Amino acid sequence: MPAPQAPPAALGNGRLDADEVLRAEREQVDRWRDRIGVAHDAPLAALAFSGGGIRSATFGLGVLEALRDLGLLRRFDYWSSVSGGGYIMAWLRAHCHRDGSGWLEPERAGQWRQSIAHLSKFSNYLSPKVGLFSADTWTMLTTWMRNAALVQLTIICGIVLLLLVPQLAMRWFAIWPEYQLVRGGTIGLFVGAVVLLAAKQLRQRRDQGGSAQASPLQREWRFHPAHWGRWAGVSAMLLAVCAALWRVTGFNPFETAPVSAWAVPIAALLMLGALCALPALARCNVFQSECDWPDFGQVAVQRWIVVPMLLTSVELSAVLAHLARRLPADVSYGYLLAHQPSAWPFQLALAFTALVLLACCSLRCWRGVTGRHKVPRVLFNAVLIALSSAVCMLALHAMFCGILWLMHWARLGPDAVSWHAFIWGPTLILSAFASAVTLMIGLVGKASLEGMREWWSRLAAWLWIYATVWNVLTLSALYGPMLVLWLASLEHWQALAPVAGWVGTTVAGLLAANSSASGGDDTIRSKRRTLPMIVLDALTKIAPPLFIVGLLIGVAAVLYVVLTYAAVPDAAIAVDFDRCTGAACWDAYWAQRWAPSAAMIGAVMLGVALVGLLLAWRVDINEFSLHAFYRSRLSRCYLGASHRARKPQNFTQFDEKDDIALCALQPRAGADAPPALPLHLINCTVNLGGSGDLSLHTRHGASFTIGPLALGSDYGECPADKIGYRRHQPCDDMGAGELTLAEAISVSGAAASPNQGFHSSPAVAFMMTLFNVRLGRWFANPRFPRQRTSPALSTGCLLMELFASASERSRYLMISDGGHFDNLGVYELVRRRCALIVAVDAECDPALHCGALGTLIRLCKVDFNADIDIDVTALAPDEKTRLSQCSCVVGRIVYRDADGVAEGEGTLVYLKATLPPTVGDASLRQYHAEHPAFPHESTGDQFYGEDQFESYRRLGRHIATEALGPGMQADLAERLRQVRADFVAG
Repeated sequence: MPAPQAPPAALGNGRLDADEVLRAEREQVDRWRDRIGVAHDAPLAALAFSGGGIRSATFGLGVLEALRDLGLLRRFDYWSSVSGGGYIMAWLRAHCHRDGSGWLEPERAGQWRQSIAHLSKFSNYLSPKVGLFSADTWTMLTTWMRNAALVQLTIICGIVLLLLVPQLAMRWFAIWPEYQLVRGGTIGLFVGAVVLLAAKQLRQRRDQGGSAQASPLQREWRFHPAHWGRWAGVSAMLLAVCAALWRVTGFNPFETAPVSAWAVPIAALLMLGALCALPALARCNVFQSECDWPDFGQVAVQRWIVVPMLLTSVELSAVLAHLARRLPADVSYGYLLAHQPSAWPFQLALAFTALVLLACCSLRCWRGVTGRHKVPRVLFNAVLIALSSAVCMLALHAMFCGILWLMHWARLGPDAVSWHAFIWGPTLILSAFASAVTLMIGLVGKASLEGMREWWSRLAAWLWIYATVWNVLTLSALYGPMLVLWLASLEHWQALAPVAGWVGTTVAGLLAANSSASGGDDTIRSKRRTLPMIVLDALTKIAPPLFIVGLLIGVAAVLYVVLTYAAVPDAAIAVDFDRCTGAACWDAYWAQRWAPSAAMIGAVMLGVALVGLLLAWRVDINEFSLHAFYRSRLSRCYLGASHRARKPQNFTQFDEKDDIALCALQPRAGADAPPALPLHLINCTVNLGGSGDLSLHTRHGASFTIGPLALGSDYGECPADKIGYRRHQPCDDMGAGELTLAEAISVSGAAASPNQGFHSSPAVAFMMTLFNVRLGRWFANPRFPRQRTSPALSTGCLLMELFASASERSRYLMISDGGHFDNLGVYELVRRRCALIVAVDAECDPALHCGALGTLIRLCKVDFNADIDIDVTALAPDEKTRLSQCSCVVGRIVYRDADGVAEGEGTLVYLKATLPPTVGDASLRQYHAEHPAFPHESTGDQFYGEDQFESYRRLGRHIATEALGPGMQADLAERLRQVRADFVAG
């Protein structure tokens, strides 16, 4: 076996930037040019094959034959491919590796025919034999079922844990108010969230209001590493005074008594002490930011503010539920409004102090005078804060009384109030707090900054999102089983109708989601919206949330039955709806919900967690997916054609030696070095649905390239955040590398994946992940050194996949079909400033709107400031004959620098899969007559017969010969002479 080979000298072992990779590529281009006799300073020429599955691969095969016969195939510096175009490019690359670069010469036509016979034999590459009793067809089904079952089991374990959390939390919820010392945690969470809000407002006021308007205290006491000790001392002093006052006065924050005069001073000291402690925490890098007023992003706001506020609302809801059970049966809202302040003196004091602090921090400035009467701004602000805080506190008190009265009214049984309060209370309390803050913002008015009002709006949005998730989870876990019990009490047809509707909607939505986002299938982008397309789009939006809710309810019902039987083996797991009505049915149901003990629920959670971790550890997310199935079949068809010593396993018909490690293809020095060849770029998409970069709000992804030297992406909001590149790992003693050629082209053609670049949808991603519809692959992020090729635990990647939340900062990147970003494979060639690009477009485009070309033009203008000017009018089909005037149009590329100054030009030769009038081939005419959609049959059809295979191959050969052969257009010939004269001479 060959010993491990060193990488090219130009590349290191760590993270690489794009310039390093491009320089190393240029060295290899010069090496290839030395072999074919082209000057080093000649402009770069490239050949690009589009996506489109086996249609693109077979059409591209004909193009390759024509270029071989014309002697042009060896003239290119780059080969670039996407999806199906990568199938046939990999076939060509494998032959060059195994048979030498002479494979590109016209004299090898006879050997090409033998290899093409293998491709035709396996044109049904996914299932060579299709039929009801075909092992190939059933293998497709059994492979998907096995992998889907393992992935679903892992995800179901996570769902079970989520649904058990409310049941365990409910036990804590019921006893929380009885432990006054533990209730101090509620105060701590609330104070922490409020002071972080205040600190964020101080930071924003300084950044937006300017130092001239900053308060003297703020200018004097900046969060600076040298000052953190001062702040820590002030914090300790304030908290010490608070503790002393608390102890001397015998203050009890949880007693039911008239409002204490000490409540507000103690709350103020506690709040200010916590605020002054922030510099010390920042010094310890708790908030992962510089030593300054915290400037939280989306994730930090959720971690430090939203989650504590949610937990506070849950704990306060428990206190209110405890009070509701002790109220007289005939209590009115008016009585609560007048007398209830005695029940929560410290809570109101905390709320008042919080509102005062937030109002102080949100004001624009404190210096100078205001109004015509020249009132000192300090005095004006003090009066404004006092009035607005008092009004907001009264409003908050009124809303809390309303929540308390609702809980009292919902007391349908001895336990009902706790359950209902647990489900609805947190949402109502968060809404009350958000409403009070909204009122405060309105009362403060123009005295605050617009940026702060916008920040509060976004915070309110996150509070509502978390409240909605809380309601969905608790409703499914606690109300869901009751719904299932009610359905079970109906007639069979009545019970099965909603279940059948749920299953049907789920299946239809899954199929619709997959069909509308196939890699490179341009029907959605280029066609006018018809009624069927509107229905499909509606299904992709309606089906996912219905599926998620139904799944949660179903799992919750099973959990309810299992836990109740485990707790009370002889219990009747049903509510007799014929004998009980209303409150009695709920009482019976809630009584059964208390049957499992907290210890039992905790033990079940531990067991489920262990099973889930075991599955996440052993079930590799890359291997147990459709990716492995797809990869092995592409290898058998397109790489097996070049493997003359092929010895397939008798039962499965696979030979693992068909595939080639990318490290073996890597250019290097030595006697066993692979032949110098044009550089093959395999284009993919890195999905970035969770990125904070707003420029990706429609793209949801970026270009990711698997080249002969390295793989990676140049995407990043700033140079320091770029993903970067990483060279291919050296082959080990067995000749196996980190990545193989079949893996690369299967990822580039991973059309069906939960994350799909432009087509990504979080709701659809959840469904496709659960059903394991994933052809894509998770790659180690080049930003992080020493990463495993696959994650050790699949949990994190599954979560990111479920919610389409992968980002450039993730340790693993979700890579899918290159057509989810650029389906022509030209984007990376424009980055490399190629002067001649021959683009072969065989994507599904029945209307010939050239959607992929339009997308490419926009991407290149935005990202590279490169203008592509091309007229595709001649490609439009005739309304009667459906024939196009031609299949080749020529465009101009203008490369510009950052200032917009033109610094070079290029030529784009665009070959489109059309039927021009010059096609006189009887077999093509006959096939088109029987299949009017030809040459744009659906990408979903990956099962080609011999007639279909030969038709696309012959059409590709005809179009390429006509466009680039001796009869090429005069203007194209003239342009080629100016750019690369050897392409005309050939």
